Amino acid sequence: MASLFTSYFLPLVLVANIFNFQTSLCDISADEALIAGICRQVQDPPFCLTTFRQILAHPYVPEEVTRAAIAQSLQNANNNHAFIVAAKAAAKDKETQDLYAICDVGYGLMITFLQDAAQSLAHKNYVPLENDLSKCPRFVSDCQNALGSKTTPEMLDRSRKQFDLVIMSQIAEGLIKK
Repeated sequence: MASLFTSYFLPLVLVANIFNFQTSLCDISADEALIAGICRQVQDPPFCLTTFRQILAHPYVPEEVTRAAIAQSLQNANNNHAFIVAAKAAAKDKETQDLYAICDVGYGLMITFLQDAAQSLAHKNYVPLENDLSKCPRFVSDCQNALGSKTTPEMLDRSRKQFDLVIMSQIAEGLIKK
């Protein structure tokens, strides 16, 4: 009796497993296409892909991709803000301190907008979400422009990553069906 059961159900189980495997491959393929489409639009696509792969779990849906991008952008902005405050305190001349003060204010405002964006997304308030995210790239570029030739390679790298993260958030938000 057991061999009849096994001989009948084993092929069905194998077919079901193959179907599930193929379906999951299709899901992963669609997920990868979603993040690849976003990452093609930023300055550093490998950074974007690596970031999404580290912070997302399958399946990828626009709301979750947006939430993850905003959270990562917020975390990065907080880290950059702390770096800017320390750089301002360590600056040896008033001009450099004043330039970092511009960045301090800009990153402080960006953190507020990213926090508001996260709340708007959680409540499915898409107009405020879009408005908040649209302001963030300006804060990054304003800081970079203020520092100009006084910037450091580390600050350039931080700015590039921050800019990509806020752009990733904006692009992902644009994919949400409203």
